Amino acid sequence: MKDATLAQHPDFTLRRSTALTGVFVALALLALLGFVLAITHYGELAQTESVSWRGRSTTALAGIVAPASVGLSAFAAFLFAWLALSNSTRWVRTSTGTKLRGIELVVAGDGAIGDELYRRLSTGDPAQYLPIPVAKKGELRVHIYRADADRRAFITIEQRSGAEPRTWPLIELADRGYVQIKRRNAEDFAKPYVAA
Repeated sequence: MKDATLAQHPDFTLRRSTALTGVFVALALLALLGFVLAITHYGELAQTESVSWRGRSTTALAGIVAPASVGLSAFAAFLFAWLALSNSTRWVRTSTGTKLRGIELVVAGDGAIGDELYRRLSTGDPAQYLPIPVAKKGELRVHIYRADADRRAFITIEQRSGAEPRTWPLIELADRGYVQIKRRNAEDFAKPYVAA
């Protein structure tokens, strides 16, 4: 997950997850093997016959099986290779080595909305910051990270319009603020606060 605020902060670094990279590379290799097998056995796949429920032989889908096998395996190989390169990194807190778990919320609005979100989120009180006006498209990104081993939550806000993103200072929550963040999943941030 891209985050301009954490990228500038000395206590955070983006590290490649060897386990996640290994899983994506293994899946890409399996898909590549499927692609090679589909290409080498293309003729056999094209003449595949299936038996209907009445026991009759039919070739209705025979023309689709071979190209679909080649196309799907090629797409899967590309997809998993791309995921291995681009989505296998994680933010890590340098001082403790704790991996951050994060979610991204998209908010429609401008700098004034970002200022208001920053003010509300800085309180650490869900009665103040909920609901966050989440949208499908928008210029603002709210990243909420948890460092569970450190019992800390970190929140960043950035506005992605223009060449340089505008960022707000890092919000760090501990104690009750961290617990309130930990209790919520991504969908809960769009809902109004209900006292327990």
